Amino acid sequence: MDEKNLIQRLHNGNEDAFEDVFRKHFVKLCLYAEHYVRNKQAAEEIVEEFFCFFWGNADKIEIKSSLSGYIYVSVHNRCLKYLRQEKVKQKYIENGQYIFTDKELLEAVSDDYPETNLVSMELEDIITEAILSLPEQCRKIFTLSRFDNLSYCEISIKLGISINTVKTQMARALVKMRIKLKDYLVVVLITLAGILSF
Repeated sequence: MDEKNLIQRLHNGNEDAFEDVFRKHFVKLCLYAEHYVRNKQAAEEIVEEFFCFFWGNADKIEIKSSLSGYIYVSVHNRCLKYLRQEKVKQKYIENGQYIFTDKELLEAVSDDYPETNLVSMELEDIITEAILSLPEQCRKIFTLSRFDNLSYCEISIKLGISINTVKTQMARALVKMRIKLKDYLVVVLITLAGILSF
């Protein structure tokens, strides 16, 4: 397929075009990302998140170079971002670990700030609502993957569909879930940051 035509089909939201790109690049991108982050699971998540973004924003993305060039540069940048976040996370863990291990401090936080007791309950409700809002096939695949811990191959066999369909539907499900959860998670992070910095 002519690349210019392929890009146009992606801009038009053509699912077959997206699946072609996904099938062609997914495995190679995972290996490419793993070379940088040295973590297979993290590499796969980075690539999955890229395809979620790519599918959700295909109509707005401007590809000035080749499609492959755009994809690999995007994943490379996401790998660098992941490594930066890991450094920050590790520093936070080293400096703030006592918050999660000091029993007296945890009890004090729980008594003085009842919001902390509500966060997990509210988040569970929001996640349940987001999952129920997914189209039926997306919901089945997402549930089997995230809650039953089935691999894409196992899901494809169980549901009698191709692995590529499983991957495409998971990408779609993750896009919808992130959109649903985005605003709430921002509020949660701000709330927890305020509590922990008290």
